[in-house]
Amino acid sequence: MSPHHPELRDLAMDLLSQGRPAREIAQRLRISPQTVYRWRRTRIPRPEAAQTRGRIAELEREILMHRRTIEALKDAMPPKGATRSFLK
Repeated sequence: MSPHHPELRDLAMDLLSQGRPAREIAQRLRISPQTVYRWRRTRIPRPEAAQTRGRIAELEREILMHRRTIEALKDAMPPKGATRSFLK
């Protein structure tokens, strides 16, 4: 959680979108330039961030399903070459 008020961040983002330099914004708002750079780097609209998290969770579930399917297929069908060594 940021120690800065959300409205301060919003103001900094507005100033950035107007083309103001990060150092100037930091000086004007009396915060460190690193804070402004971090906010600029991580700015994603909140609804979009929630959508992204939902999509990531969906993809993780899909990956898990595929891994389970692969494991089930390995048990049902041994890898190519395994039957050859079994027949010898």
